[in-house]
Amino acid sequence: MERHETALKEFMDGFRCSQAVLAAYARDFDLDVDLARQISLPLAGGSGVGGTCGAVSGAYLVIGMQHGFAHPGDPPRLNKVIAKTRAFVKRFKALHGEIDCPKLIGLDVFSEEGHRAYVEKNIKTERCAHFVADAVKILGAVLAEE
Repeated sequence: MERHETALKEFMDGFRCSQAVLAAYARDFDLDVDLARQISLPLAGGSGVGGTCGAVSGAYLVIGMQHGFAHPGDPPRLNKVIAKTRAFVKRFKALHGEIDCPKLIGLDVFSEEGHRAYVEKNIKTERCAHFVADAVKILGAVLAEE
């Protein structure tokens, strides 16, 4: 199974967008999958405040795990993280036009009305599943580039 399919399965099995993306990469970094899901949960659905799509935020975490630093004073690694993050965002926006959850799905999933519309319109399958799979595909390409 390809990585984006693994993430999509996680998402369709009930994990949130951010969890699905980070969990798909967890083993690559010797990160316990359950811990990856716990760490990334607050980022789901735009972090509950209408912010960045959880799939995008999950990708940011993976970029940090791949290229980030654990000790201060490493400008080259910081620059690499920024460059990879910008490359990811540019490609995601080129495909979907936006990175903010409410703008991507056209509603506030955390409001009562928004959640009802999310369920009734099957936004999870019709929209969000594509964001998860595409985030993982784009992330793979960005991480592979030097």
